[in-house]
Amino acid sequence: MHKVNGNLDGIRRSLIDRLLGIYEMEIDRRQFATEELLEVMAQFTGVTGREVMVYLDRSGRVEDVSVGEHDRVSLPVLRRRRSESRLSGLRCIHTHPGGNSTLSTVDVQALKNIRLDAMAAVGVLEGRPVSVQVGVLGEMLENDQLTVNFFGPYAANALPDDILWEEIEAADIRIRPAESKKAEAEISRAILVGIDAKQVQPLAELQQLADTAGFITVGHMFQARPRADRSYYLGHGKLQDLVLEIQKLQADTVIFDDELSPAQIRNIQKELGKKTEIIDRTLLILDIFSSRASTHEGRLQVELAHTKYMLPRMTGFWAHFSRMGGGGSGGGGGGARRGEGETQLEVDRRLLRRRLTELEKEIDKVKSRRDVQRVARERSNIPVVALVGYTNAGKSTLMNRLSGSDVLAENKLFATLDPKSRKVNFGGGEFLLVDTVGFINKLPHDLVNAFRATLEEARYADLLLHVVDSSHDSRDKQMEVVTDVLTQLGAAGNPTLTVYNKCDLITDPITGPDNIAISAATGLGMENLQDSITQKLATLKAPLSLLLPLDAGGLLSKVYASGQVHSCDYLENGIHLVATVTPEDAARLKAVAVEIY
Repeated sequence: MHKVNGNLDGIRRSLIDRLLGIYEMEIDRRQFATEELLEVMAQFTGVTGREVMVYLDRSGRVEDVSVGEHDRVSLPVLRRRRSESRLSGLRCIHTHPGGNSTLSTVDVQALKNIRLDAMAAVGVLEGRPVSVQVGVLGEMLENDQLTVNFFGPYAANALPDDILWEEIEAADIRIRPAESKKAEAEISRAILVGIDAKQVQPLAELQQLADTAGFITVGHMFQARPRADRSYYLGHGKLQDLVLEIQKLQADTVIFDDELSPAQIRNIQKELGKKTEIIDRTLLILDIFSSRASTHEGRLQVELAHTKYMLPRMTGFWAHFSRMGGGGSGGGGGGARRGEGETQLEVDRRLLRRRLTELEKEIDKVKSRRDVQRVARERSNIPVVALVGYTNAGKSTLMNRLSGSDVLAENKLFATLDPKSRKVNFGGGEFLLVDTVGFINKLPHDLVNAFRATLEEARYADLLLHVVDSSHDSRDKQMEVVTDVLTQLGAAGNPTLTVYNKCDLITDPITGPDNIAISAATGLGMENLQDSITQKLATLKAPLSLLLPLDAGGLLSKVYASGQVHSCDYLENGIHLVATVTPEDAARLKAVAVEIY
């Protein structure tokens, strides 16, 4: 569970709760810090006179919140799974009472020792953040000493995010070893392994997943067989060939194209040796999701799926307990050591189950909040249009094109994970456009369940835009996967427009009554899509012509927001309205109408 660390003596619970709220703040991966974050930190310092410190990782996730005395702050060393020759991937933002944002000697030393991405001091005066100074590591001198580059002080509401991130990325490169071979050695070399008698492009998608996760793929091994071996996934002879390939290609990781059972992992590890890391498709996807989740909700959902994945696979992690200790006196000692290992395993399982229960409760709260928001939307009669589709089909690019927003859009699997929504109006009435997480073949079942609260946006949507990469060789298979997931969610029967994206990359675009060919990247076909969306949403509404009393202005404002007004004429005896509205609005208008035509 999240907690505030440090000296909390004499601090009111309400103030501590405000700091706990920092863990749930949404900070974009390209923002250095938000005004909301700095305001909360400054308010705490203004009331207590104590410094508060926040550690953030590069995805914007808050890793730690701590409190120190007014003249110093205890800097916890947060260990990261990164090479000692690189930055830690964390930045520290902390407050200075008295309005002085100059970084102290202690601040600079912590920046060097922990190899932080950046150290930022926020000058606080009368409970407000007035200025911010940022320190980033500079050059590595011949005596292995690091210099520091200082930026600012800046106004708290005018941090130059782009400049600061450019400096952090430059610093990460500067302090790496000069030898490129040593730098490349830090990246895992992977062999991809799969089975499938009918697969047309074996391991092509697994290759994309591995690239997205940052692996260097050095080899492939594919066995055409109807199902996986229950003990070794591959046939035992093929597994021995894999051992030779690992040695030949100097690989340190093997990535399997299916989810492995605990027994398969244990048996394969014995054959490949402990130095070879084994990753299955589910764990690979979970790792990608973990790195992409930037909101509190997204992180909860990924942790829930990861916890469910880990629980049945913990046995092998404690095998080393049976071999601990020196030369004991007989077999009794070995039995005791084994017992200690089993005890530790049960303790960890109990902790994991407890965390699983906590996460499920938190997800239920998220679902409850979404249900409340959904009811509010339904009362406002704003239609919901949800973008669904295979990952990397171009949903985020289409979201940007339709709404004028700037959602992250990259040519990578799961480039955006957390759902985004934007209000859009093409002249036929306002609607809410929602971007959902991309689907993928063999999407882990637990991941679908964990993201059900998010994916149910598609279930309750008035209209689905099924975005298809029309240029992909496995287009039909990808469409089947999307349909299967929508069926799991109970959304397969929703009104749907199939949007064949990337039509500029093919010679024979697909068209039809509910099929629209577009290129979200170039804008080709967008007018046709907008018209189709407007027409489809119009079928969810009814045409209406009536005479309203002159004091019905409040009802009219709702019609303008959620419907399509064709004409509105103010006459002596009332307001003549011709519009296309929802059934609910039609009932309200008819109830007060002077005359209905």
